[in-house]
Amino acid sequence: MSEQNAQQSSIERELNKLGENLGNLFRAMWESEERKSIEREVTANLERLNARMNEMVEKVRANKVAANLKQSVKEAWETAHGPQILNELQAGLADMLHKLNEEIAKRAQPAQEVRPDEPSARQTANGEPVGMSEAKPE
Repeated sequence: MSEQNAQQSSIERELNKLGENLGNLFRAMWESEERKSIEREVTANLERLNARMNEMVEKVRANKVAANLKQSVKEAWETAHGPQILNELQAGLADMLHKLNEEIAKRAQPAQEVRPDEPSARQTANGEPVGMSEAKPE
């Protein structure tokens, strides 16, 4: 059995050497410049990817903010130019022009009695006679 013990001992030695050699090989590979170079390259590429992703996220956010702002401006424009406001503006403008015409007529012919024309049959977009708008509380 000494021959068998010798062979077993020989196998153990070789397995121990194999383990040591594999450990040394992995250590050498881990500490190699090639692995370090690959690690630097992978790290740099991941950093560039991260930067590009952040840029894309910011562009999407900016586009979303711009779209929301554009929609808000559009809604404000439509509200400010809605039919009610336009009708009020038309009626107010017609009333102001009527009063201006009266004043100019008074100053142009001071010796004669000036009677402003009766309100015309013209109407604003909402159906009110031009110049006959009601005073609305603010």
